[in-house]
Amino acid sequence: MATVYRNRQLMYLSVILFFYFASIGCLSPFLTSHMRHLGFSLSEISFINAVSAFFSIIGPLLGGTFAERKNRYKSTTIFCILIGAMAFVALSFVPRYEKLNYRPLVDFDCDAGLRVERCVNWATCGEAMDSTDNLTKIKLSNCHYQCPKSGHFTSPYPLHLCFHGDSGNICVVFDSDNRNSSLTEFESHLQSWPYVEVPAQSNVSTVNSTQMVEEDVPRAHVAMCNHLPLAPVTFNQKQYQGISCRPKRDDCSIHCKVVFETGGRIVYPRQCEEAFGNPTTTFWSYLVLRSIGDFCLLTAICLLDAITIWSTVDYEGCYGRIHVWAALGMAALAPISGSLLDYYTDMDGRLDFSPPAFLAATFAVICGALIIVLPIHRQKSLQFQQAVMPSKEVKFFSGEMIVFLGIVLVLGMQWSILFTFLPWLTVDIGCTAMQTGLACTLMFGFSVPFLLISKNMVRNIGKANLLVFAFLFYFTRYAGITFVSSPWWTLPFALMGSFTLCVMWIAAVAYGQKLAPPGYSLIMQYLLNILHFGIGRGLGSLTGGALISSYAQRVVFCGIAVFSAVVAFLYLTVYHAGLRQRKKGSYPAILNSTWYPLTRYPNGDAKANQPIVGDQDDDVDNTPNNRQANHK
Repeated sequence: MATVYRNRQLMYLSVILFFYFASIGCLSPFLTSHMRHLGFSLSEISFINAVSAFFSIIGPLLGGTFAERKNRYKSTTIFCILIGAMAFVALSFVPRYEKLNYRPLVDFDCDAGLRVERCVNWATCGEAMDSTDNLTKIKLSNCHYQCPKSGHFTSPYPLHLCFHGDSGNICVVFDSDNRNSSLTEFESHLQSWPYVEVPAQSNVSTVNSTQMVEEDVPRAHVAMCNHLPLAPVTFNQKQYQGISCRPKRDDCSIHCKVVFETGGRIVYPRQCEEAFGNPTTTFWSYLVLRSIGDFCLLTAICLLDAITIWSTVDYEGCYGRIHVWAALGMAALAPISGSLLDYYTDMDGRLDFSPPAFLAATFAVICGALIIVLPIHRQKSLQFQQAVMPSKEVKFFSGEMIVFLGIVLVLGMQWSILFTFLPWLTVDIGCTAMQTGLACTLMFGFSVPFLLISKNMVRNIGKANLLVFAFLFYFTRYAGITFVSSPWWTLPFALMGSFTLCVMWIAAVAYGQKLAPPGYSLIMQYLLNILHFGIGRGLGSLTGGALISSYAQRVVFCGIAVFSAVVAFLYLTVYHAGLRQRKKGSYPAILNSTWYPLTRYPNGDAKANQPIVGDQDDDVDNTPNNRQANHK
């Protein structure tokens, strides 16, 4: 790798990439978890990711155009890095919108009737139970005294639950020795019982006694709905008019546990829904800040890629080795940031997103300072000017390029679905933030050796074949993750991200630069970033959200796995059947193991040695004229 740094600018650029991608690694693995923590639903997360992705497309178009025309790449890059860091830090201060769903407390009081906790989302107490024409079986058990001042109290005499009717009375005895096993059942049209709304009594407190009784009785400070028994009440196949309890104490009431059953199944009162915060404020503030952050993020990445394009014409080897430091930055900081999230999570599971946000901002500021200090400039040589100055006479799009750009778009959609929805699945199976960060470390750390030998991989395997391998690894990763139920088993599938993102991106850049006409190198690089990380991310988020809303997430992942395998087969067939071009070079045939002379390039790297068998590399045009024109 020493040949990379014969051009000192590449060494400076590697350091800058390390710090900037370290900043990205502090936040990107945890954005979905943070959005879920703020109270967003899956559809809202999908919408926010899509809007921010589509909005970020504007950044490279405006920022890149401004930087190119005004020749202010440094200032524009620094501005985007710092503004993006401020936007992501501001995300940690977005107020949380919390929506709690819980079952109301319910018990039976012989004086007040059926007592149900009054939920704030009910218009009246009549919404406590769903209406039905069937009789509701009401099961009472564990009857005991509830005293406001002394807590639970057990009478020395057995409790009697009595049913009154015109034909006589009947009582059920609840003995204190076996009250937990005693049970009384009666039937009535519960939905027709009249109700009384009882406000909360904040001045009344309940003192727990030393006797341990399961607490399911609504407290005095909770508003109540008292449903009074309405005749007829069917008990033991006879109808009665009312219910009472004895013996009676003036300062206590008798309470019983209640279970409802309708049509042979247990039913519950309607759930309570309680919201904390303003959902509108949370949604729009997060959407605006996230859109600004993604806007600046994609713009800064494209500008740094433009600087890389200026610094080298070896898009197969040198480009990959420079991005080794970007991969190391992503790998180094993700588990540290995840550990901070776990450490600052309180007992209620509330995340404090500010530590990783400030850590990311620190590395972003360091990156901006390095861009100011280090002498990064535009190359002045004729060769570089020809590489980045488009010619109006050259046709940009071709059939092969359209197919290639479509493949990059589909790969971006598949990456987006994992980026957006995989954290949702991993959190559900118990993954901590540290384990999520460790998965990111394994993915980018494992890619380092492949980036170091990227030239050999691209030349020997072929650019199109590497894209096919990316689809096959997506197939394995999507299919495998659906069967994982343990947090640690997600890590082997995280390793496959090395091929679906890092190796795939090197192959895509090399392929795109090969297809780009002379003078369109920068345009091609911007287009690849916009297609994969902009349009692809937006479409993937919308598509994945729509599918997961209709089907189970694991079913959707299995379907995407099958889709990846089908696309891989189709692209492989189309490429080798129609797109692949075998061109014979004008060099004379020579003995095997003899190599073409090396040619030195401005970045200090040399062309890879080419064997005499021309069709070993299906992507390389060996004619001298085309090699010079495409700067290969």
